[in-house]
Amino acid sequence: MSEANVTMAASTPQAALGRKLVAAAANSRELSVILAALAMFVALSLSTDTFFTELNLLNLLRQISVIGILAVGSTFIFISGEIDLSVGALLGLLAMICAALAIKMEGNIYGAALVVVALGAILSGINGVITTKLRIPSFITTLGMLSIYSGATLVLSKGMPISGLQNDLFRSLVAGRLFGVVPAQVIWMVAAGIFGTYLLLFTRFGYNVFATGGNKNAAKAVGINTDRVKILAFVVSGIMVGVTSFILVGWFRGVDPQTGNGLELSVIAAVIIGGTGLFGGQGSVLGTLVGALIIGMISNGTVLLGVDSYYEPVAHGTVILLAVIIDIWVRRQR
Repeated sequence: MSEANVTMAASTPQAALGRKLVAAAANSRELSVILAALAMFVALSLSTDTFFTELNLLNLLRQISVIGILAVGSTFIFISGEIDLSVGALLGLLAMICAALAIKMEGNIYGAALVVVALGAILSGINGVITTKLRIPSFITTLGMLSIYSGATLVLSKGMPISGLQNDLFRSLVAGRLFGVVPAQVIWMVAAGIFGTYLLLFTRFGYNVFATGGNKNAAKAVGINTDRVKILAFVVSGIMVGVTSFILVGWFRGVDPQTGNGLELSVIAAVIIGGTGLFGGQGSVLGTLVGALIIGMISNGTVLLGVDSYYEPVAHGTVILLAVIIDIWVRRQR
């Protein structure tokens, strides 16, 4: 084919339509994730009699609440161009501290809850300071912190669980049912989603997070303190970890030293599947929550379909790889 023919082919209406579709796909990652979740929902509903039932759907939402709340915080870190591998270990440490403080304060779990939220913000903020001020990649920083938090949890607990915490009012607030139907954990997840969406889309801080992750040098050129933005992104994530920790303590009336182990992988999966870019600068809280729902449906579906549980990690890994491939492809098209 001659050069002239190639040029004519590239300028045909079909080619123009193709470019428009690619552009639309590149700018509607959130919509694509929602459509994928709907497709999975329909497939599971048709393939099993128990998926599309009130009991199962409410249990599904309750099960993803922990991942959902944690992932809302991690979304800020990812959009700013960083990563956090320590959220699961930090969750275990804060939950252990919360339970231990509640016992020491004679059942005052409300005071313990405030302490762990503040402590989560501080500890996660330290990750941000080390990453930005010492110029250590966040992957290395948080990988090291993962080991530190896990070890600190075992030291604090001496390897033993804490149980038997009794505070019926607090438990009803974090693990009861609204109107006797909707699990409280789901309400907390929705509240976290609303808070995260407002912070990300309707505040200067949210704008700065996108700008910092999208082009750090350009953000600096217009006067944005990118180091402070990244530190605050870690702080937001730490607050979400603190909130999740006291929800777990109230929910299970205690905590196990293994709480949170490996949870960071599910959180990262939810964020990536939800359309947040690996290299920063794009993403949404809604997409992240839908990503958490997809992770939950994979786990729930494998059980209902009678698939061996050993295949669940394989499914998670496959979905993550597909999400990464799509992210890279979309960036190249842009």
